[in-house]
Amino acid sequence: MVTSPGFSFRNMPKLVKIMLSLGLALLVIETMEPVTIENNLFLLYLLVIKEILIGLSMGFITQILFSAIEMAGQLIDFQVGFSMGMIYDPSSGVQASNYGRFYYWLGLAVFFMTDFHLIILQTVINSFRAIPLGTYNINSGAINGTIMLFGESFKLALMLAAPMLIVALIVDVVLGIISRSVSQINVLMIGLPFKIFVTLLFMLALLPSLFDQVQHLLPTIQRYLQEFIQSISG
Repeated sequence: MVTSPGFSFRNMPKLVKIMLSLGLALLVIETMEPVTIENNLFLLYLLVIKEILIGLSMGFITQILFSAIEMAGQLIDFQVGFSMGMIYDPSSGVQASNYGRFYYWLGLAVFFMTDFHLIILQTVINSFRAIPLGTYNINSGAINGTIMLFGESFKLALMLAAPMLIVALIVDVVLGIISRSVSQINVLMIGLPFKIFVTLLFMLALLPSLFDQVQHLLPTIQRYLQEFIQSISG
C-alpha cells in the first residue's frame, strides 16, 4: 500500500490505505497455519522489520516496471520537445512530463481493467505460504534479480517508446530537408508545433497497439515478484 502503483497515491486517504491493509491482513491470517515464535523481543522486532522490508520490496518491484512505462513517455517527451513543459503531478508529488504521465496512467488503467491488481494481491497472499511468518532466509538471488530488473526496465521503456521515437526522428529529417531546400521557411518557428502535431496523430493511431503492449508487459511484474519470493524463500 505504500509503494505499489494504484494504492500509493498521495491523494488517496490514509484511512482507506489502513482499511485495505487491515482487510488484506485478515484474509492472510485466515489462510495461515498457526506459527510459534520464541519469546524474544529482539527477535520479534527483527521479524517485523523483515516483513516490512519484504512488503516494500514487492511494491518496489511493481513500481519499477510502471516507472519503465512512464520512462517510455519521458523519452518521447525529450525527443518531441514536451520535456520543456513539465508540470507538477499532485498524485506523485513530482514534476512530470506530458507523455510520461499519459503512459503511466494508461498502464494503470490497463492494470485495473484486466484485474491484474487482483493477481498481484493473490501473489502477496501466496508469499506468506512461501515465506512463513517467523522465518527469514536472505540470499544473493534477490539482489541479483533486482539488478537485472533495472536493466529489464530500461529495455522495456525503449521497446514502448521506439515507434514514437522513430516517428520523431523522421520528422526531424524531413524538417532538415525542408530547411535546406526551402530556405525561406523558418523551420525553427514551425518545427516544434509541426513535430508535436505529427506525433500526436501517430499516438492516436498507435494507441490500440500501445494498449496491447502494456497488457503483455503486465505478466512480467508477476514473474519478477514470483522470482523474488522464490529467491528469499530458500
